[in-house]
Amino acid sequence: MGAWGRSRLWMRCLFQRCQVAGIAHVPALARPALERWDVRPLAAVLTLALTAEQARRAQGKVGCASTQRISLGQVTEFEEASMREVKMEGGGAVLVHRHQGEFFVTSPACAHYGAPLRKGISSAGGRGGPPTVTCPLHDATFDLRTGQVVRGPSVDGIAVYKSEVKNGVLYADIPPELVAGTGKHPKVLKQMTKRTSADQRVFALLGGGPASLAAAETLRQEGFVGRIVMLTREPHLPYDRVQLSKALDKPVEKLLLRPEGFYKDYDIEVVRNACVTKLDTKTQTVHYTSGDAQKETVHFDKVLVATGGTPRKLFVPGSDLKNIFTLRTPEDAAKIAQLAKKGQKMIVVGGSFIGMEVASSLAKKGCDVAVIAMETVPFERVLGKKVGASFARKLQKEGVEWFGTSQVRLFRGNEAVNGVELEDGEVLPADAVVVGAGVLPNTRFIEGLSLDKNGAIIVNPLLQAEACENLFAAGDVCAYPAVRTGQRVRIEHWDVATQQGRVAAQNMLGKFQPFTTTPFFWSGLFGNLNLRFVGHAPEALDRVIIEGDVSNMEFISYYTEDDEIRAVATVNKDPVAVACAELMRRGQMPRVAELMLGTVNAEVLLQRLRDLSKAPAR
Repeated sequence: MGAWGRSRLWMRCLFQRCQVAGIAHVPALARPALERWDVRPLAAVLTLALTAEQARRAQGKVGCASTQRISLGQVTEFEEASMREVKMEGGGAVLVHRHQGEFFVTSPACAHYGAPLRKGISSAGGRGGPPTVTCPLHDATFDLRTGQVVRGPSVDGIAVYKSEVKNGVLYADIPPELVAGTGKHPKVLKQMTKRTSADQRVFALLGGGPASLAAAETLRQEGFVGRIVMLTREPHLPYDRVQLSKALDKPVEKLLLRPEGFYKDYDIEVVRNACVTKLDTKTQTVHYTSGDAQKETVHFDKVLVATGGTPRKLFVPGSDLKNIFTLRTPEDAAKIAQLAKKGQKMIVVGGSFIGMEVASSLAKKGCDVAVIAMETVPFERVLGKKVGASFARKLQKEGVEWFGTSQVRLFRGNEAVNGVELEDGEVLPADAVVVGAGVLPNTRFIEGLSLDKNGAIIVNPLLQAEACENLFAAGDVCAYPAVRTGQRVRIEHWDVATQQGRVAAQNMLGKFQPFTTTPFFWSGLFGNLNLRFVGHAPEALDRVIIEGDVSNMEFISYYTEDDEIRAVATVNKDPVAVACAELMRRGQMPRVAELMLGTVNAEVLLQRLRDLSKAPAR
């Protein structure tokens, strides 16, 4: 047998060992190496070895070439249905979870923004789901067995380390640099395929936001090897848009969700500066103009419309003056930041979450900030008057003026704005204005499909357009049936858009996966206010039960309808919101009567979730 023959035999043995070890999906890139006679044996061997190692890591048990077996403590030290951060002798740390007698050892930090997971929720899983850990900040949830993302805004998973119990002691295999505290816990990417020439299918993703990115990754993770083409009108790769209102001067390079090489590695085409002019559902063709104004087309087999929204503008006299902005892109944020100097008079129009976050960012820069809104108090339409009043007091304390029940009559100025005149005649001096009055769905380019009154695409539970089976929608453009009521809702939340992208991708592949995610939203104001919101608030916000200290901005608001808690908002009460999200998913939230009688509070909710994790799996 020659050298090449021996190499092929060795590779086949390695391939089989990978499968025996549980690595069922060695990347497609490695498989052709077994039969390719046109490459050098050593190159083929190294290719397979490398991709096998990548597959092993992608399965969740992350390790290095060498690991160190570490004692993490006596089994009796770890309480059932709980988690505890363990400091190792060298200074590093891991997070130990115990559920139904089984132990899991993971990275202690969330893969999203690095928040400590020990402050979140560790759960045994419910309704057939895997055991999970959830970040307290943004509901990023990870599978404790594999480290993979289950839901939430994180694009990466967390590291999971092999553990074993011997003689009543829990051991784990940890890379030495992590034991010593000199290395970082790796993030985990679920195994992904690449395009092959044999598959001629084309899946088009319209939009360059979180839904399109999540869809592209899910398609490759689910084994799709056809062409994926993402069209975005922006000059950037997908980035973390939610940070724009919180960090106006953050460069786009630090906002990117994935580096450019990632898209090349997995054959995800990203066409930037692409303006979609028409989507013809009958001919299954997308028409767009490229950055150099050339007209182009893409014929698709399936298409995901995730084009987001366009900020609403105020159609009043003077709205075309300079220094009047909306906030949607890094370029918008940079222009606002350039004018946001200490002492500058900045006007924010709109009491929405975006408007309030911009006001907070401008105030932190030393600007004189005023907010003009139609509502009586901030967040009145979403959180109600009681909660909104507490935020109004916070604005006053931070030196931000609030002009409620007000509307803009016109903007004053010659070339640039220098004042805002209200309907009652009052004039506010202004060096710049930021309009945060919501968004309109970007769907005007679609032909052959009826839309709802707001311009959103009407979809079924699979996020599939009712009138076009090969068209799917996600994010701001998607009007989908809520799980509990069946009522069509459109939710402009980052977390919802991300999860809809994942679900839509599965259904583009015929997985028949309904979208059942409980909406979760977060906001941060003035550096010390952390707002979380979970659920679907009822239309009438007059039945709000508040627990905690509203004056000191540490409270929980329960939004009720009949005898059901429909939504929960928390301010500086983590991890109550993510606990409520998990209870809602399981159908285990308490009844309103229990709140009224005083038998349920935040501690009871957290304990109820722990008790559910202790219960035997069904």
